[in-house]
Amino acid sequence: MLLSQLATAADTIVVRQVPPIRTTFEQVAFVASGLTSILALVLVVVAIVALLAMRRKADEMKVKVDEILVELRPLARNASAMYSDVREVAQDIKEMVEESRETVKSTNDRVRKSVGTLTHRVDQLSSMIARVNDSAEAVAGVATTALGGLRLGARAVGMGKRKKKSVPPTERPRLRRKD
Repeated sequence: MLLSQLATAADTIVVRQVPPIRTTFEQVAFVASGLTSILALVLVVVAIVALLAMRRKADEMKVKVDEILVELRPLARNASAMYSDVREVAQDIKEMVEESRETVKSTNDRVRKSVGTLTHRVDQLSSMIARVNDSAEAVAGVATTALGGLRLGARAVGMGKRKKKSVPPTERPRLRRKD
């Protein structure tokens, strides 16, 4: 067996692969293809590392957000309660304003009615005063006429007043001011 193996070994041709001779373009394309493969592998590794880092940061952010939410929940409840209170107060104010409008309207109607009544009464009083004034003028006219008639009758009978003689202006004493 050893001999048979030796005989076959001498007949065996050892073939070695020789790379084909490449042109400059093929050599550049071959190197670029290798660099692209290496670069793609590096980018994938960097992307995986970046995603893992982002996941870790996202987990940290989630924990912080949860802590903030725990702190904000009572504030949100208080804000909600305050909103409800403000809404109730606003509703109460609306109701008060509506009641005030009704009160002002009824008061305004009463004032207008009172002003109308007072205006009517003032007009009646004015007309009454005008009638009294007319009557007083008529009485004064009659009284003046009657007095004139009495004076005339008294003069006719000789009972009238006699006129005093007036002192001539030269005989009157002159009063002077002493300042």
